[in-house]
Amino acid sequence: MAGLQETAAYAMLCRNCGTAGHVGSAVPLTACPSCQSNHIRTHPDLFTLTIAHIDCDAFFASVEKLDNPALADRPVIVGGGDRGVVAAACYIARQFGVRSAMPAWQALKKCPDAVVIRPRMSRYVDIGQQVRDKMLSLTPLVQPLSIDEAFLDLAGTQKLHRASPAEALHRLQQEIKRDIGISVSVGLSGTKSLAKMASDRDKPDGFFVIGTREAAAWLAPQPVSVLYGVGKSAIARLDAIGVFTCHDLAEGDPKALSTALGSQTITVMNLAKGIDPRPVVSERETKSISNETTFAKDLSDLAALETELEFLCQKLSARLKAKQLAGSTVTLKLKRSNHRIISRSRTVPSRIDKAYHLFDIGRELLRPEVKKSNSYRLIGIGVDNLGEPSEARLFDLEGGDDDKRNRLEAAVDQLHGKMGIEALRTGRQFARAHNRSAQQKPAKDKPDH
Repeated sequence: MAGLQETAAYAMLCRNCGTAGHVGSAVPLTACPSCQSNHIRTHPDLFTLTIAHIDCDAFFASVEKLDNPALADRPVIVGGGDRGVVAAACYIARQFGVRSAMPAWQALKKCPDAVVIRPRMSRYVDIGQQVRDKMLSLTPLVQPLSIDEAFLDLAGTQKLHRASPAEALHRLQQEIKRDIGISVSVGLSGTKSLAKMASDRDKPDGFFVIGTREAAAWLAPQPVSVLYGVGKSAIARLDAIGVFTCHDLAEGDPKALSTALGSQTITVMNLAKGIDPRPVVSERETKSISNETTFAKDLSDLAALETELEFLCQKLSARLKAKQLAGSTVTLKLKRSNHRIISRSRTVPSRIDKAYHLFDIGRELLRPEVKKSNSYRLIGIGVDNLGEPSEARLFDLEGGDDDKRNRLEAAVDQLHGKMGIEALRTGRQFARAHNRSAQQKPAKDKPDH
């Protein structure tokens, strides 16, 4: 792990001047031999580990401070709009106890002097893409998780960069800070799960290393919540059966654990032991997934168009879940009676696959386009920027509105899987089923691109 190692030979990287090398001494190194800085990282496997997780620090708030230097020393909260929760908080605000997804009233009670700013997603996407381009300069194997974090696999890049992955990552940190103006934290290890945990351990502007050889021992006392890919509901089920640490999980009885983890039991037990064979996947064969429908008679009524949109979102969600994919950019497609095509898109911070969330965004994009003078012959909804579903959306709070809707949708999916899609319908879709055959052509799935 990151820190000093008492070993006959270990690798050292100075985060101040960039000096790197092997030190053959049983005495732990306390300062860089070149610049005397104590801002060093040492580990026996520092120069051989190749899987990294890079995470932008307090991303939304950092971008706001970048664009407005007067906020540099001020506590900044991004969010608190219609949802009334904190989307992001800078590290100054965090010192007062402000956290992401906290109700805005509670955040301002803890930090009354905070500057509250409404999110500017287009700006965050722009900066996120600049960071992504920097990552791609190191390796083509970049797997984004959201607009501000990604996995990288740097295996085989040593000759290209004339440096180990650790040195290349250190240089990347410095370039992002110099060229873009924000800081990122790096987690370095031999698996995706360990790399993601590592990046969370040293923030902001951190660089933390977890070797695969000591992974099981390092994980043993950690709470199960540290494991990448284990969600809140699974953690609650594990708590209920007395499984609190990774040691409890790794050494548990698979049969007993299956009551909480189901078919993922062995996979999650392996994560608790530091075993994670999931590769870094740069891009999927599928670039986008969409559904659309053409009407037999043009529609101009908002309620009727929303009914069709909801149906398409349900179909799109089912396709995404079947492929274990989610997307961060939602696109609404409309075709007017004169065949002119209108396209409206929105990018969100985390990838989504839920029907209700797709419908929420699609409906917001649709409403401004529905005017008395406009009628439409086709409507479609699609997603791109595909990848693994995000672990949790910003507003997926335990007991919150989205948490309830998530659990409801999961229950409906399970029912549809057992009894078919006709087993349960929303009010909109019940009415649609009676009118569809006489009024409109069948909806069609667009080929995956």
